[in-house]
Amino acid sequence: MIIRRLQPCETREMHEWIKLHHRMQSAPPGHIAAFEFLEGKERVGGLLMGRPNSKGYDADLITEFTRVCFLDLPANSASRALAMARKQVRIHWPQFRLLLSYHNPAEHDGTMYLADGWCPLGMTKAKHGQNGWASRQGRKYEEVYSPKQRWVRTP
Repeated sequence: MIIRRLQPCETREMHEWIKLHHRMQSAPPGHIAAFEFLEGKERVGGLLMGRPNSKGYDADLITEFTRVCFLDLPANSASRALAMARKQVRIHWPQFRLLLSYHNPAEHDGTMYLADGWCPLGMTKAKHGQNGWASRQGRKYEEVYSPKQRWVRTP
């Protein structure tokens, strides 16, 4: 199976699909765009693109892949899908100069980012429970926080 098509999709429907299939069983409340990845007529993945979660990043120049979720796929499929998403960003949002994404090293090794040419840029620090994190509607509080690997890439 090779992912052959990426298309924009209705954000509410993709939001629910990602909540159903992502390991965290949640999705951030706001998005700039939502994409679905298809093989034939079957959805095999989804991606939500939004403003950077960190307030320290310029949201006019930087966007974040806030949720990336794929069903079980053959090797290299996820990195191919990331490349397809980056192409959409280049075409439709040329103002963005940098992409961010994060992964939990306790869950997987980030091979899809390495294969697509992303650069690891440090680990996050625990801030959950501070500065009103849980005060926003739709945010899921993690009882046990684990640092996330930050990845960056040009579109």
